[in-house]
Amino acid sequence: MKHGYTIGFDAHEANSNNTDLGNYSRFIIESLATATPRNSYVRLYVGHRAPNAEYDRLAEQPNIESMEPDGLMWRKMPQLWRRIRLAADAKRGDVALFHGLTGVLPYGLSRRNIRSVVTIHDLAFLHLHSYYNPLERAWLRATTLAVLLRADRIVAVSNFVKRDIVRLFAIDPDKIDVIYRGCSPAFATIPDEEQCQHIMSRYSLPKEYILTVGTQSERKNTRLIIEAMSKLGGDKHLVIVGRGTGNSTQLQHRINSLGLENRVHMLHGVASDDLPAIYRMAKLFVYASLYEGFAQSIVEALTMGTPVIATRGSSHEEAGGTESIYVSAKSHEELTEAMMRVLGDEELHQRMSVAGREYASRFRSEVIAYNLLNCYRRIGIDLTW
Repeated sequence: MKHGYTIGFDAHEANSNNTDLGNYSRFIIESLATATPRNSYVRLYVGHRAPNAEYDRLAEQPNIESMEPDGLMWRKMPQLWRRIRLAADAKRGDVALFHGLTGVLPYGLSRRNIRSVVTIHDLAFLHLHSYYNPLERAWLRATTLAVLLRADRIVAVSNFVKRDIVRLFAIDPDKIDVIYRGCSPAFATIPDEEQCQHIMSRYSLPKEYILTVGTQSERKNTRLIIEAMSKLGGDKHLVIVGRGTGNSTQLQHRINSLGLENRVHMLHGVASDDLPAIYRMAKLFVYASLYEGFAQSIVEALTMGTPVIATRGSSHEEAGGTESIYVSAKSHEELTEAMMRVLGDEELHQRMSVAGREYASRFRSEVIAYNLLNCYRRIGIDLTW
């Protein structure tokens, strides 16, 4: 039965994406629905519903409903529906507030008296020029500015992103709430020894290993870690978990040229429920990305008690806290030295593990939900009564 306000979410990524944006979308939806079971009714708007067990589990909750376009024409043009027709459907569904979880808002919300919030994850196109052609950058700048101006409230996933929004788009900082990403429910409990050994056997993992997680794109800077591995002792192994890209072939060539074929292990298609154990059993987590709006993988590693070394700049310090170690994104020598220091000092390793788990507690789902409810309240939608 419907109670209180109806909240609409752009669920495109929640349904179609099983990496960062999809995980974030499902996390936010579930956190809100769980925190306000009697005060909110959640409608998930998706242009074309794809098979996705995690999304299906969400849609089965009593105060959540998944919605698709009405009419054959809109079903054949889901992306167009997402932008120009969805607001009318949301009004018909009695939506009081619409949250664009991945930087997109449908046109026409304000005309229909629907409050709006948009989450901005990063502004990579303004930082990493070599990854975008000039036309792409111009289009992304124009569409991002339009969304920022139309939204009643903006959620930035880190202070780093908030500063970028203010500096690069001249948006009033008082319009922006910083609400970090949280870990998926799979990270709610620490896997026990039996679970960890089972997962290690399933993926043929070495007894001890350094871990990095993320798509194997050039932006993730995995090559820096591979270069650093060549300077470590022959008994050190690296496990790379993430979707392969066009850059994977170049990475494999470099692994082969350095003679690391037996010490670097690439895992594709790892089930999300298996990730906590893979993090847990790693001796060290290394994240070398050149730019992230918020480095979710760092939080996941800290939650499992795994010490973190990450590159400086971007948002990594916000995700990793003061007890993690930060190095230059361009110096594999500096990274090698940091890895040797952590792996060779058991007291330092233990201190980083304990401090990291304590720091990661600020990213719990209930904390994220509390901050989200405060954001909604600022534009007149109070779900806390």
